[in-house]
Amino acid sequence: MQELIDRVTTATGLPEDKASKALGIVLNLIQTQGNQAKVRELFDKLPGAAELARAQGGDGAGHGGGGLLGMLAGGMMGGPLAAISKLSAAGLSMDQIKALGTTTLDYAKEKAGAQLVREAAGAIPGLSGYV
Repeated sequence: MQELIDRVTTATGLPEDKASKALGIVLNLIQTQGNQAKVRELFDKLPGAAELARAQGGDGAGHGGGGLLGMLAGGMMGGPLAAISKLSAAGLSMDQIKALGTTTLDYAKEKAGAQLVREAAGAIPGLSGYV
């Protein structure tokens, strides 16, 4: 996971701790909203991904959140919208969020193959254009 964190740091200009947190938010989105069987297979090829995703889960990126984001999380766009909201709250600009998403998905394709990434995350609204 350190290699990916380093790539995110370079692509976004974020310090390592913020890049790690942001990456965990994106991985949590994939973990909670993606095709579960394929996400497990994908994360098996990305050591440390499941742990980083779990570290950032629970408050709106997938489920379990309160308030409006919690209600939205059950809807079709809830997971992606909540993740963007969490990334914005963490101080990322929209350009940094785009760079984070592109870098993460490119790395996943490199390590696990484009087909598996499409199967795991392709149905998540907002990610389909990147996979």
